[in-house]
Amino acid sequence: MIPLPVIYVGLGGLLLALVVATAFQRGSPRVFFLLALRLAIGWHFLFEGLHKIHSHYVGPTETNRPFSSAAYFRSAPGPLGPFMRRQFEDPEAVIAARVRLSSVSNPDLLRRSSLEDQAGACPPAVAEELEALLPQVEEAVRQEAERELAAADKEEALGLAQATTDTAKAEVRRKAETARTAARKKQDNYGSIARERVQAAKAAYARWVHGVEPRPTRIKFIGNDEVPLTAPQRLAYLDHLRQALQEAEDRLRLGLGQGYGIEQKRVTELQSDYYNALSDLARDAQAFVEELKKELLGDAWTPPPPTRSRGDLLDRVTMWFLVVIGTLLLVGLFTPLACLGAIGFLVLTYLTYPPFPWFPLPPGTEGNPIFINKNVIEALALCVILVHPTGRWLGLDALWTYCCRRRCTTQPSASTTSPTPSA
Repeated sequence: MIPLPVIYVGLGGLLLALVVATAFQRGSPRVFFLLALRLAIGWHFLFEGLHKIHSHYVGPTETNRPFSSAAYFRSAPGPLGPFMRRQFEDPEAVIAARVRLSSVSNPDLLRRSSLEDQAGACPPAVAEELEALLPQVEEAVRQEAERELAAADKEEALGLAQATTDTAKAEVRRKAETARTAARKKQDNYGSIARERVQAAKAAYARWVHGVEPRPTRIKFIGNDEVPLTAPQRLAYLDHLRQALQEAEDRLRLGLGQGYGIEQKRVTELQSDYYNALSDLARDAQAFVEELKKELLGDAWTPPPPTRSRGDLLDRVTMWFLVVIGTLLLVGLFTPLACLGAIGFLVLTYLTYPPFPWFPLPPGTEGNPIFINKNVIEALALCVILVHPTGRWLGLDALWTYCCRRRCTTQPSASTTSPTPSA
């Protein structure tokens, strides 16, 4: 996103400005370390936000996953955890409506069933969504028939122009009439054809949900290759992860294996794996439905507009908030307000996932913090910066303060401008 030479130049400029500002303050070590602390925190906030923005700019790839705090908040045990979880779409609700079955089915029996019976086994939520497309599918069938009629007339005209004998011309007319007959039949029976296509789409989804036909799936630790899995197999994998997570959490509550934080790290890893697999299954189920819609509607299909939950909007705000706060701390503009904003952000993060001994560690945690983690230390450091005029030592706050003071000193007072009363 930012070329590495530019980063080196920016870092060198900050170090030079730090030395010059300290020299102007008579080489005070207090000034040097306070300014260094402010610049370091500003640098951390700025590039943390830029990295998150860059992940969205690149998009989902094999090596990049756009920033989302959904997995982090889904396992957050702190006081703010339940509130933050409500801001995101619940993948478990999507899976319950589109993937999980109310009763156990027999894949072999369904495989031998008729298309109508297979369509009847489609989950109600998906079946209703596909049936709602019937009027559009009917219109798509009519347009398809019209294109076939036009293509038959065009092929006939071209064939007659190229034919040199009466026999060849008769063959061309016969083929064109056969194509026109099929197209007219499609025009006359567009309703039944559309219903059959919808039934076939419902049956295709039901075969995946009931374990008859697999779909390519990416699974962690398998590599970049896709594995063909059915919905019941993916649900079994989710159940396996959930069971492993439950066992690890039980051991953590019993106080087993905490000498080096091994059990806490294990719980954190399992939480991340489980919630990622849960989100992937919900996303793949929705993607399968969209594929079926595209097959039904053809050129008339339009991709659904991207829906953003309040959590997605919160992620966007967080990314740019980090960039703005980091920039303000680096340039020393409105430093007290920037410190207060950063402190509030760190406090909210701490309350969402506090490092209490009876809670699992949040994803990506280094070491084994107990009650005090990096968020607390950084918040305390910002409190120190807040009560010192570091923005006037090095930053645009000095220019802002100078302009305000000059305006106050040059503005004439009311006593000097009021006329003197006559005797």
